[in-house]
Amino acid sequence: MAVQELAPLLVPPTPRVVEGTVLTALTVPQPRQGSGLIDRIVERTEAARRVVEVTIHRLRYRPAGRRTARMAVLIPAHDEQDDIEACLASVLAQTRVPDLVVVIADNCTDDTVALARRFRGVKVIETSGNTDAKVGALATGYGEFIAGGAFDVMVSMDADVELEPNCLADLEAELLKTPSAAAVSAKYHFAEGTGGWFNRQLVRAQKMDFTQFQMRANERGRRTTIVGGQCSAFRFSAVDEVVRTHRRPAPWTNETATEDAQLGLELQELGWTTVMSTTARAQVGAMPTLRALSGQRSKWNAGLIALMTGTPLSKRTLPFWLQHIGLGLNMLMRVAFVCLLAASLAVHQFVWSWWWLTPTVLAAVYQLKMAHLAPRRTTADYLFAALWLPGEAWLWFSGWNTTKAWVTHLRGRQRDLWAAQAAAERGVKSGNGSGALLGTFVAAVAASSVGAWYWLTQASVTFQRVVLTVGWRSLAVLTVLATILLVVKILRPTRGLTA
Repeated sequence: MAVQELAPLLVPPTPRVVEGTVLTALTVPQPRQGSGLIDRIVERTEAARRVVEVTIHRLRYRPAGRRTARMAVLIPAHDEQDDIEACLASVLAQTRVPDLVVVIADNCTDDTVALARRFRGVKVIETSGNTDAKVGALATGYGEFIAGGAFDVMVSMDADVELEPNCLADLEAELLKTPSAAAVSAKYHFAEGTGGWFNRQLVRAQKMDFTQFQMRANERGRRTTIVGGQCSAFRFSAVDEVVRTHRRPAPWTNETATEDAQLGLELQELGWTTVMSTTARAQVGAMPTLRALSGQRSKWNAGLIALMTGTPLSKRTLPFWLQHIGLGLNMLMRVAFVCLLAASLAVHQFVWSWWWLTPTVLAAVYQLKMAHLAPRRTTADYLFAALWLPGEAWLWFSGWNTTKAWVTHLRGRQRDLWAAQAAAERGVKSGNGSGALLGTFVAAVAASSVGAWYWLTQASVTFQRVVLTVGWRSLAVLTVLATILLVVKILRPTRGLTA
């Protein structure tokens, strides 16, 4: 058969179409007549255009990068309408955007829920019948979103916290590169205080206190005894082990007012470590008033005391005991100094020595070191430290608050500490804080009056001499030991680490 006869039977093949993104066909310019300068410019322009088109296509349709871990953020919130927007904005602006952000609105009576729902990509749930405050809110979020194991990293943070842009990325990186770590806490700093002079100094005192805590963690190789509840990243496999070991629905427990310390101890008992980040930072909310600060510290102290007395002494609880014993000795030395000074002056037996200023000067030097290591330090921070008196006032406040917590614990009294702190932050009186302070003052005045009467009218000269001699010598020994420890703290190298 002739080729001409077969021509009608030949059917051109149908082009095969492959589904997917197809690069637009590039028009290949035909060769131009001539080889002048203009032709070469046109050819190079066309070649450059083709390169640009291919590059743009590859950027637009490149495969999405896969992460090795999925991250969820839980944010319990109770009446946080003043802070929730800034908190969520900082979370969504992270260089490592979390895969899930959940706000657990706990018994809110303000606009927290409405404000949180304005943010795209944020899930907002409301608790129902929760009586366990923050612990119950966290347990609700954990049970609904985390317990199934869909996420590798869980971040728990407060609703008044603002994260720096790289915070979550740094927490995740440090957690994943440290196989033994169950949790990594961010470093905290405070915004400059607002309001009156006293309120600003109160915030500055809290800043110095957190700086000392974070520097102690640096000295222990970044290991912490408390997993900071303000912002911490947890390895799911670790917290899931806590849940299965203690047979409860969530890692946190309502048996203590310091759920973060309890969880940290339980993780360490299972062989995990809890550490502080070297780079991740978050701005936390400071207590703006003395009443609010007292409520917060009362809750912390009561929770820690319950944890210490309810847990066998071990290397994990020993730091808590040493901290309280050290604070107790500091307060004992100061009370003894005031009493001995008054007793010596009353009988004209006090002899001044400039050596008594040594601990004061060294305390100011140590506070200056902490001010220098504090994040976002200012000239006012250095002045606050150098004056010594603000730091001394903070020590007396801490001693009073801790003593009150111990007395309450030993008396077996139970209080809703979460409600007390919330009331204090709102400026509402709660509990017997003012009554306890007034009662202590009256008792101190009464005891001083009786002691002065006996000392001046009934005590013999020999008895006075023995009391003053033994008292001053004992105080001198304690002061020398405390001074040596203070010198060690001042000279201890920081190895380039800051708070």
